[in-house]
Amino acid sequence: MNTHPTTWLRTGRLDAVIAALGLVVALGLLPLAFLSSEAYVRSVPVVLGLGCLLYLVSIRRDVSADRARWTVGGSGVAAAELTGIGLVAITVAAALAGTRTLRVILLAGAVGAFILLQIVFLSDDALDERLVLVQILAHAFVVRFTGLFTTAGFIGVDSWEHVTQFAASVQEAGSLAPLAGGKYYFAPLHHLANVVGSELLGVSLRTSLYLVLGSVLVLSVLLVYGTARYFVDVRWALFATGAFAMTDQAVRWGMHIIPTSLGLVLFLGIVFAVTRLLHAETTRADWAVLLGLIVAITLTHQVSAFVSLVFVGSAVLAQVLVNRVDWITPADQYAGGGDLGSTSLETGESADPVTDGASRSLADTVPLHGAFAFHLVFTGAIWAITPWSAGERFLPRMIGLVWYTLQTSAGFLNLVPSGSSASGGGGGGGSSALAAQVAPYVDALGFLVLLFAAILGSLALVRRHRSPQASHTIVIAIGVMLFFSLGLPLFGIRTFLPGRWYAFAYALMAVVGAAGLRYMGTQFSTRAVAALLVVLMLAFPFAMIAGKKATLDDPTFDEQWPKYSYTESEIAAMGTIGETTPGTEDAIYTDHPYQTAFKSSGAFFGLPINLTSISEAGPPHDRTVYRTYQSTGAPQFTTEDGVVVTRQMSREQICPEASSRVYDNQEAELCTRPGA
Repeated sequence: MNTHPTTWLRTGRLDAVIAALGLVVALGLLPLAFLSSEAYVRSVPVVLGLGCLLYLVSIRRDVSADRARWTVGGSGVAAAELTGIGLVAITVAAALAGTRTLRVILLAGAVGAFILLQIVFLSDDALDERLVLVQILAHAFVVRFTGLFTTAGFIGVDSWEHVTQFAASVQEAGSLAPLAGGKYYFAPLHHLANVVGSELLGVSLRTSLYLVLGSVLVLSVLLVYGTARYFVDVRWALFATGAFAMTDQAVRWGMHIIPTSLGLVLFLGIVFAVTRLLHAETTRADWAVLLGLIVAITLTHQVSAFVSLVFVGSAVLAQVLVNRVDWITPADQYAGGGDLGSTSLETGESADPVTDGASRSLADTVPLHGAFAFHLVFTGAIWAITPWSAGERFLPRMIGLVWYTLQTSAGFLNLVPSGSSASGGGGGGGSSALAAQVAPYVDALGFLVLLFAAILGSLALVRRHRSPQASHTIVIAIGVMLFFSLGLPLFGIRTFLPGRWYAFAYALMAVVGAAGLRYMGTQFSTRAVAALLVVLMLAFPFAMIAGKKATLDDPTFDEQWPKYSYTESEIAAMGTIGETTPGTEDAIYTDHPYQTAFKSSGAFFGLPINLTSISEAGPPHDRTVYRTYQSTGAPQFTTEDGVVVTRQMSREQICPEASSRVYDNQEAELCTRPGA
């Protein structure tokens, strides 16, 4: 086989050209590791280079060599029973501890790894599609709900505001009038769903949030399965579903349930609807579903709607590429081409993805420019009339904010995002210092594993798939989303809330990553692939479920990552202080994120303490709140230049002996400076 680059160019081997360019880019980015200590800056170029290099090696190999069967026989029912025992153990451990301790996290990771290992290694006869899906859903429910129901109040920042202020006021007024003047007046679906659930079930808004929206979030992972079945066979579609359900971002939005969460559900629906349109002969009903989902996501959350717009735009761009660019050749023009799902990984037997009836021919493209135009016009119109504040509208506000960012704060390697840790906290001992070094890489590991698989899958899908428009759509969308989440922050541009994009990108990366791992299994020695898959299946769920965003309620590294949940005593203090403290222009000063709970719950206006202003007499504020967590966990404060730092503080530093203690419940106390 002639693998010279010029041959790839002449024959339209776009996959090889992209892999070569990716390798060059990765090598060019490696020096950034000397300029920044940020985990992603150091690790992403390495993963990109390894993925592209492995793919280039794979297309030079003779794939006609015999491949030994490496799946194992067994009982799918017995495996499911073991999973059930593990889930019971997780639930009991969380109930006894009253929180998701490290033991609970490790158990959840072990059960997750066991499910993924089943999917990859059980023989076709033992692998029961429905039984595995039940295990994935059960694991997702247990991981999320053990956190939700062992935590007092809410998890995260915005959920307090969306429930205790927005949804509660809508329920009390019986209309959307309380939302007037804010950006959720034209995006109320999350709050309406919460209120309707509360009224129909006769439960509190908090319980409704968990039972209705929390359950919908878990069940929505089935949309990933439906999407993946158009790209890969059953085994790898199950893998994509399980992998996404276990990602830290999927867990995050299943516990910090806000409009972004519902937006993610609707986005998964849009991805499935577009994928179906690109693969199968469809009817007007299918187009109506897509347009309905576009309307719903626009009326739910602004960032989610923008991400959806990017995805549909990617489909339009893919349509142009397939129709106009000669390099985008049909799959059967490549040697060894064909759908990635058309053969079983271990046997080579036919295992075509679902086609829902008559499938489109390879050369067919679906004109999605009409759907994109509708999305753009409808979303833009809604944003143009959505209020922001003081008579200002959302759309011009965002345009002005982007322009202001470009003028003032954009800069290469401006990597310290607002609200992140800029310095290590903890007690300063050797173990704390080591944990501070290890924590960022533990948090990044799951993403890096998924990125590696997605790189392989993207190149493989570009090379061969029965629907070039569909494969290019998902690959382009991943690239654009990672640009928003990783690329723009590299230059100090965070106006688009890059942290919100990961969950949406993960859904696409899980599908493409499944195709990548399957492709790897067809190209390399079975033993080598099996060994690598075992390592990945063990590392991925542990890293994801123990990640920073997946453990907001009880962080894995409790002296490095802030805790976004509170004890009953801390919540009681918040309520009592809010009820008894005179409402003046002065704020309550305490640590972050505790100050956000004061503000978001409506208890009192809270601000973070500025460490540079603290003297022997304590902070120069009339009112400060100390809680025990400030001396034992990972509280965050600000410095003079506005940088957020993680640092433990003693009680005397926050509430000196000379201050007056107005309230104290052993875990939290309000103190005022002398003379205030």
